[in-house]
Amino acid sequence: MQMEKAAPNLYNLRDTGAVLVVWSPNDALSQLRTSLRKLIQNANTDETQPNSPSSVIDAILQQSLDGGTTRMRYCSSEPPAVEEAVEQAAMQGCNQVLVVPVVLAMERPKGPIMLHDLPARIAALDARFPNTEILYLGPPFDRVRRISTVLTGAHEETQSALLKSAIERGFNGDWALFARFMEKLQSALPVETRVALRGSAVTGENYHTGEPFDAKGPGTSDLDLVLMGEQVMAEWKPEAFYFPNINTMPLSDETPDVAPRLNPLRVELQQMVNRPVNIQAMQKWFLDMRSELQGTPYVFLDA
Repeated sequence: MQMEKAAPNLYNLRDTGAVLVVWSPNDALSQLRTSLRKLIQNANTDETQPNSPSSVIDAILQQSLDGGTTRMRYCSSEPPAVEEAVEQAAMQGCNQVLVVPVVLAMERPKGPIMLHDLPARIAALDARFPNTEILYLGPPFDRVRRISTVLTGAHEETQSALLKSAIERGFNGDWALFARFMEKLQSALPVETRVALRGSAVTGENYHTGEPFDAKGPGTSDLDLVLMGEQVMAEWKPEAFYFPNINTMPLSDETPDVAPRLNPLRVELQQMVNRPVNIQAMQKWFLDMRSELQGTPYVFLDA
């Protein structure tokens, strides 16, 4: 099969069901995580140049990473592309294969991805290749234990250090302002709601562009809040979920109607800090997975 020479713009393949298959000849999940982070960074890099989906999906892009010990392959979610990729890995004698829908790494997917038959196909591959462990990270997310097995990395920075740096950036180092912000936020949310902050306020740079926080001037970078809890997640409209009951669209200036009862609160918080505030609801295990896949830490604000 002819190799695709140019790296694909996977951002434009979000709605085609592109799948990433990564494998290693050894029991080296850390290698798989490292390779996956590189691939996901590439997938989020260029959002401007449209690619023909067929040119990437019909022709498989394959390259070596980590000195050739870890390999990866982009393919369509439609059969038999995933089956062929897993078979290739098994025939090479590898012990572990990681199958990941690329959409999981995207910050703002355009809509839900239909991959309902893929778990059954992965199960069939499990039976066909008993000596190869096949780890599937994708909807309907009924293998949370397997996901936690794959994503066991830990960020070096402590939560306290992350919180201190986030307040320096997002609140100009004003702890009193941070306290008022949290008081206003928590007083309006269900009692059991957890609150986390992710994005450039935590990492110090934009995940997509690498630009420093507030590179365009004071107050130009936003605060990306993540809320966790069944009651608060119910505030989002059913059509405002990327994955039902797992991950919502962000409530923002561009999308104020996805969780209309929370929007006045968001606007008030925005005025308090004099910068954009976006709010998203997410299951904690999914936030952990997204954080590990992207290599981007988050910090709890209510710890």
